[in-house]
Amino acid sequence: MMRSMFSAISGLKSFQTSMDVVGSNIANVNTPGYKASRVVFQTALSQLLKSARTPSEGLGGINPIQIGLGSRIAAIDKMMTQGSFQSTGKKTDLAIQGDGFFIVTDGVRKYYTRAGNFDLDSNGNLIQTSTGLKVMGWQAQLDPTTGRRFVDTNLPVSELVVKAGMTLPAKKTTVTKFGGNMKSDVGFKNFEITLTADDGTKHNVRVTFSRSGEISDDSNDPFNENQRYTFEVDTDGDGTAETSGYVVLDKFGNVVDAAFSGGGTSYSVASGADLVITNSGTFKFYEADDPTNFVIPDYQSPLFTTSAQVYDTLGNPYQVYFDFIKLGYVDDDHRNVWIWRARIPTGEEISYMKDDTTDVANAIGGVINFDETGMLKDFGGLVDDGDSTTPITVENSISWNPDDQVKYIKFDAGRSGDSVVKIKVDLNELTQYSGEFSAAVDYQDGYPLGTLESFAINEYGEIVGTFSNGITDALGKVALAVFNNPAGLTDMGKSLYIESANSGIAKIGEVGSGGRGTLIPGALEMSNVDLAEEFTKMIVSQRGFQANARVITTSDQILNELVNIKR
Repeated sequence: MMRSMFSAISGLKSFQTSMDVVGSNIANVNTPGYKASRVVFQTALSQLLKSARTPSEGLGGINPIQIGLGSRIAAIDKMMTQGSFQSTGKKTDLAIQGDGFFIVTDGVRKYYTRAGNFDLDSNGNLIQTSTGLKVMGWQAQLDPTTGRRFVDTNLPVSELVVKAGMTLPAKKTTVTKFGGNMKSDVGFKNFEITLTADDGTKHNVRVTFSRSGEISDDSNDPFNENQRYTFEVDTDGDGTAETSGYVVLDKFGNVVDAAFSGGGTSYSVASGADLVITNSGTFKFYEADDPTNFVIPDYQSPLFTTSAQVYDTLGNPYQVYFDFIKLGYVDDDHRNVWIWRARIPTGEEISYMKDDTTDVANAIGGVINFDETGMLKDFGGLVDDGDSTTPITVENSISWNPDDQVKYIKFDAGRSGDSVVKIKVDLNELTQYSGEFSAAVDYQDGYPLGTLESFAINEYGEIVGTFSNGITDALGKVALAVFNNPAGLTDMGKSLYIESANSGIAKIGEVGSGGRGTLIPGALEMSNVDLAEEFTKMIVSQRGFQANARVITTSDQILNELVNIKR
């Protein structure tokens, strides 16, 4: 009779423990990163009254006869399931989606937690606000060659620090990349004009323009704002020019100088059919006997200029202007040719290079050629021997020799910066279509000194800083640890865990690798406690406790009856 009382007492104790666990779960329903526990019961010792017997020829076997002596707690398991997420909007709050634990330290030992309520302390340490423990990961290191920071995840983890006033050293420009379009239909458009001779004969005169021959005005500078064109006049429609001439226009499209090849501003096509050109103001072709019969050729300046800001080693800025001028047809292999140059208004002299070690002798600019599909095809060099008596022409100044290909520029920054700046001019992404000019430098890799203005942590734990020079750079990286048996960790309170004999050792690595989860910035992982389940467990524990109490009272009544037999 006493056995039932002791069994019931063991049941009372077990259900009390179950209620303790339920109470703890419910108390932590709003604790970030909390993992609910559950109680697993098992039978206690069973008393053997009669052993089992094996079957014989005449009799069957008999099972053992045993009386259970109650229950006990077999295990209190941690339920390491994913909790839901609560958005906080705080950039240093982090939630883990998937497996893994943050690593925090007091400087002596490592602790592991799912509670990502982090912030910076007065020294810039990334800490867990509830405990003051420092968050661990990999601090970015400064590369003295590139001036950029990098994260070496092969190193042991350390405390993460993000200090106000961190700087990003200046970096000189080494490359400029162009993108966009060069307008194909610039310069003069060809046209026809009909002239009437004294005998009434009509002459359809065709005028075609080109940049062949000299490509500069009297200044011998092909990049002068005054642009020189040659034209040919076919008076009988046989495709052969009977005369030619030239015209020089200023940047506004007004005539600076113009003449036929024989000199003068008129040419007789036939008796009474004289073609006249203007040598000032608007460029116009007209019939001498009938000034109302005229053509003003369509013209758009072939000069296009864009600019980019580049930097020397000390971060001093230089505004570099790139001038492009379309020449058009040069020969059958080069039909869409442009010349270009770079210039700096502050006076630094530009030199042109084949690569970052080889100068192009006598180069005053570069040359590019587009194919019939509008894509860049060839590179060349614009060279000048410096003899002012030798005009700069297509024939003697444009070289397609590989040794003359201009792809780099350089200038001496010694007056305000440090050493020589060499910049690759990458034009490969330029196109030439009939659309408008849109060519521009869309990338250059230099920048001035920058001061940290803000930072953010992304889903892979990378701490990325934004500096005052507009550059973003790595500041560090948060680490995560995974365990073979995370439920085996020892709970130290304060939402912290340490390794135990059955958890396995911490496998520390990068976020999102090796089975580790990713991060949700600006959010916290909430408790995985299910209140409905906990209330159900509460009812079960209450009823189980009541039933065990009834066993004790019933056993007591039976014992009381036994005592009353004596009476």
